[in-house]
Amino acid sequence: MTRHLDLDALATLIAVVDTGGFTAAANRLGRTQSAVSAKIATLEAELGHRLLDRGRGGAAPTEMGSVLLGYARRLLQVEDEARLALGGESLQGRVRLGMPDDYVEPFGALLLNRFVAAHPRVQLEVRCDISQRLERELAQAAIDVAVITRDPARPTGELLRYEPLVWCAPPDHRPELSDPLPLALFSEGCRFRNVILSALESVERPWRIAYASSSLHGLLSAVNAGFAVTCVAESSMPAGWRRLGAAEGLPSLPPAEIGLLVRPDAGVASRTLASAIRSALSRLDQAA
Repeated sequence: MTRHLDLDALATLIAVVDTGGFTAAANRLGRTQSAVSAKIATLEAELGHRLLDRGRGGAAPTEMGSVLLGYARRLLQVEDEARLALGGESLQGRVRLGMPDDYVEPFGALLLNRFVAAHPRVQLEVRCDISQRLERELAQAAIDVAVITRDPARPTGELLRYEPLVWCAPPDHRPELSDPLPLALFSEGCRFRNVILSALESVERPWRIAYASSSLHGLLSAVNAGFAVTCVAESSMPAGWRRLGAAEGLPSLPPAEIGLLVRPDAGVASRTLASAIRSALSRLDQAA
């Protein structure tokens, strides 16, 4: 067995596993399928272990392949860090970021524009979804970094900041005078939907769901049309809207916890983005 691992072969192994097959890995690496197959075969011969199970459904790591895969990702991360520290290369790679769409407008867009400008060779992909699904996708390695609303009952990830939740309505409509109270809320699965409804029950305020959406834009459009009141993160409330509260018979709510999740095997580009997110939210808190 050779004394040193071939980093290029390890990168090829990672590409095959991440894409699910030799053809897709070849496309990602800019090589032929036969070259990818040969690289994996040479690595298996040198290590004396079969690393991939090849089937009609694609390629999946064997038990020994999974063991090597963890080390391979870490070794390539160290190589990337060394090159960056020595000034030999600019940051590059692919980063898949997930966040709820109501976080994109208040701070995500500016952060992402700055990150892309500072690291033009990084391929940044952004997926907007509810926090529950983003947590699952990160656990399944479908995304690398996630900004989420933490579950107050089972908080996960690193706490970044507390975000006040506010009741609000547009200036030219008074939906809060209706009985039962018409609500525009995020769809089932939103972390704070049940918190909001439980708070209304606690003050015995009758309610009905007038509009539900997984999109912040859709939610605010419905409220702006006068259909309902809503409850959103303070930073997402449109300028000029009325902030509602006890005077309108609406209960106070606990703040949302904004958290950060990063895959344990995240590469340098992903960890650099995570650091940029921490810094951006820290600056927001200092400016508040």
